[in-house]
Amino acid sequence: MSDRVVRVGVVGVGGIARHYHVPSYLTNPAFQIVAACDVSQSALEAFQLLVDTVSYTNVDYETFFREAEVDLVSVCTSNDMHHDVVMAAIEQGVDVYCEKPLALTYSQAQEMASAARERGIRTGVNFSHRRTPASQLVKEILDSGALGDLYHVSALYAAGSPTYAQAPGTWRNVRERAGFGGLGDMGSHMLDMVNWWLGSPVTRVAATMKTFVRERVDRATGEPMQVTTEDEGLVLLEYGNGALGHLCGGYTFTGRGYDQRAEIYGTRGGLMYDQQHAYQLKVHLPEEDLAQYTVVERGGTLDNPYTTILVPERLQGARPGQTPSRRTVLMDFMDAYLAEGPFAFDPGFEAGLAVQEVLEAVRIGDDGRRWVDLPLS
Repeated sequence: MSDRVVRVGVVGVGGIARHYHVPSYLTNPAFQIVAACDVSQSALEAFQLLVDTVSYTNVDYETFFREAEVDLVSVCTSNDMHHDVVMAAIEQGVDVYCEKPLALTYSQAQEMASAARERGIRTGVNFSHRRTPASQLVKEILDSGALGDLYHVSALYAAGSPTYAQAPGTWRNVRERAGFGGLGDMGSHMLDMVNWWLGSPVTRVAATMKTFVRERVDRATGEPMQVTTEDEGLVLLEYGNGALGHLCGGYTFTGRGYDQRAEIYGTRGGLMYDQQHAYQLKVHLPEEDLAQYTVVERGGTLDNPYTTILVPERLQGARPGQTPSRRTVLMDFMDAYLAEGPFAFDPGFEAGLAVQEVLEAVRIGDDGRRWVDLPLS
């Protein structure tokens, strides 16, 4: 694959396509964005001004996949279109990098993952926060066994502002289009990240979700609309390695902006991750494990029990003077795509499917006010 240009198509040319996918593809000249699809013709025209290599556009995704000459597609649509667009791509033998969550339902995600396996389609899912440098360090420490047997993990991805209740409604507030609200939109990132960190499946969940703001003004029409997705969701989890977990995803944390945190505790130590400090990690580690890292602030006191360490340069993914300023998950996918030998990349559709299964169990548990065992099938 490295001796030719990979022809890329983009379906859905909104903000995530323009600000994440396009800059990532532009870092590697082996990938060229040649085609785009969106329901808005004006959006396509604006996209062509942004990406001057795009020579083919269409407002219909089925026609797009029949006519566009592409090897790989980025799926950046609203959640309700992921399944149909991905299945159309697979039908034409086109590899897929899809936004999260993978689908609206577990059954859709199963169909997508199964079809991709059967056709040998190379897949990726944009769980982008795996690339946060401090998250990379969490993975390294857990893989080393420095924390011992794990007791507990808690994870939070929160947003909120004093004007949240007055914000206009969008497709993200409609269950039939988004699937979930704060828990699925933001919490799915944390579900994936904890799955990746622990390397252990979820075996049981209980959950509750709540919609605090039940009516908004539709941004597109100016008319009142009913909100059918949750503003906040809370999940209790049990993992196959014996650890217990607590996860929250929501938009109702007034004043927090975007706040992503996690704490993990084991028999030998613990750590505290905070995305706001992307190049540092707070840890309580045995001295022999701590010795390999640069200490910023020594802990061990009652008011500051945890030591702060720097993320090693090898895990920072830094790209000084370039845009993006550090590596993205999509860049990792591109490297895997060009590598010799069998394609190997994570997070792919299997990771997306694992998150979708937990979300499905969350829905079942919330509706029935009960614990739900996994796997579901």
